[in-house]
Amino acid sequence: MASEETVSFEVGGHRVVGTLCLADPVNSPIVVLLHGFGGSRHELMISDTGTGIFAHTAQRLASFGFSSLRIDFRGVGESGGRFQDTTYNRQIEDCIAAMDFVSDLPSGRPSAIFLLGWSQGGLVAAVAAGRTNRPAAVALWAPVGEPKVSFPAFIGRDVYERALRSGAPTEFQMPWGASLTLGPAFFADVENLDPLDEIAPYQGPVFIAEGSLDVAIPVGTASKFAKAHNGANQIWVAPMDHIFNTSKNVETLEKLITATAMFFSGRPNCGGSG
Repeated sequence: MASEETVSFEVGGHRVVGTLCLADPVNSPIVVLLHGFGGSRHELMISDTGTGIFAHTAQRLASFGFSSLRIDFRGVGESGGRFQDTTYNRQIEDCIAAMDFVSDLPSGRPSAIFLLGWSQGGLVAAVAAGRTNRPAAVALWAPVGEPKVSFPAFIGRDVYERALRSGAPTEFQMPWGASLTLGPAFFADVENLDPLDEIAPYQGPVFIAEGSLDVAIPVGTASKFAKAHNGANQIWVAPMDHIFNTSKNVETLEKLITATAMFFSGRPNCGGSG
């Protein structure tokens, strides 16, 4: 098992906490893992393994020779700040700061930096790549491509419209029962930020995974990202839901991780069903 340690860095006056998983050698390429809405850096627990989806992914990536850093965005998990203040643009700032952090690790500068974002984290990865043109490659797992479509469907159109009208913090119930509050800046980002437009300037390769059983992300989103992106890309489609069928087992997740690692290694179309 690859060694892990808790690390932190500052963004906008708040501490961002992450888990650094180091492969051998320590200057191996590194993947920044970006969690989804309502998640945290370890991500949803897999009953079969007793580990989070991203914690599992980090160890499997290490077996392919990739180090990783998975972070809690500001306002989430162990990081500072309030969830109420989160926005897409703040999370993009966190992602860019994470790339800065790993580019100058005491253990050695990585040979390359990759981004891997799941769901809303995929939106963040796409925009950060487009704005910086920095990652060696990007993987988007079930990414949010049209926020104005998927987020109102997620929380309810009535709640979303009320939040836009109010101009004040809005409390709402998540599908699994948790109560969350978001400020007006978040809903403004949902209205105004277009990840399909933002990824266009990115010149590196992009891997886009889509599940045919995913009810959270509209079918065809992967194709829209591929069309919007001007560089090389690969679409990987599987009969999986939004959590990669991990409520049953890790078989699909393992295929997805392998396909992603092969893509990052420059060997696309290997190890998966895409």
